[in-house]
Amino acid sequence: MTQPDKTAQITAKDPEAPDAVRQILEERARLLARTTEKKEDRKETLEVQAFHLGTEYLGVPTAMVQEIQILRVHRWSRVPCAPPFIVGVVNLRGRIYSIMDLAAYWGLPARPVSENSHILLVKGVNRSNNKEIELTLITDDCSEVQLITVDELRPPPSTISAKVQGYLRGVTQDMMLMIDLESLLADPDIVVSEGE
Repeated sequence: MTQPDKTAQITAKDPEAPDAVRQILEERARLLARTTEKKEDRKETLEVQAFHLGTEYLGVPTAMVQEIQILRVHRWSRVPCAPPFIVGVVNLRGRIYSIMDLAAYWGLPARPVSENSHILLVKGVNRSNNKEIELTLITDDCSEVQLITVDELRPPPSTISAKVQGYLRGVTQDMMLMIDLESLLADPDIVVSEGE
């Protein structure tokens, strides 16, 4: 049962009207303040696909991951004269995608493609030209999906090269390097054109 609004019962002739109105307004202010506190308690979270590249533990937002596949179940080919960070190309559902090795791109130690290698089909918008871009990233595994709190990301440690730091949003408490896919997809160096 709803209670009638107390302000409707107070008339201008009531000698206690200003005090009663003040009490009602103070009560409303307290209720509104509690609502604001609850909103502040909600922290921005991000669902992340975790994976490994050698000894590095990395993550990308699942919102940008279109598909995850085990590489060995697909026909893929190496591409002659491609930069070292392009492992090859793969046909996924009738479309050809480049397979990018972030470790090679960042100058990290090389790793061979293995039975456990996965590919992540990621999709985003290149901020420099506002065009949609899709590519696959090769990983050593795809361990799990995690929910992280964005506010708890810390800056990358100084032991990570400046080049790699430019593509990171931060580091989680369990030392997962959060990749900034928007920055990666906006990098003109990842686009390989014929004749390069």
